[in-house]
Amino acid sequence: MRSPGTSARLVKIDLQTTSCLLELPSGLKKIFSSYSFALLSSIANSSHKRYYNGRAGYYKNFGINQTVRGVAMNAVDHPHGGRTKSVKYQRTPWGKTAKLK
Repeated sequence: MRSPGTSARLVKIDLQTTSCLLELPSGLKKIFSSYSFALLSSIANSSHKRYYNGRAGYYKNFGINQTVRGVAMNAVDHPHGGRTKSVKYQRTPWGKTAKLK
């Protein structure tokens, strides 16, 4: 299984056809080749769901800077900026309309 914290159960191995029957965590049983690579237990990093990024600047420690959307900027800062909930088309960096529908 590829997701952290999940595991599959080996139900049956058929040596003549080199296939095996695995029971997935959803209860579904699937047939795989016995030559395919598998770990028959849960994989590492199963506690990744416990991490909570509930504070400002959490991703700053990982080297990821904050990004501001162009729509949220003023018109002098970005070609897409300055719109206040009115229907206007997107602009190219040179001020022409782009992506007309």
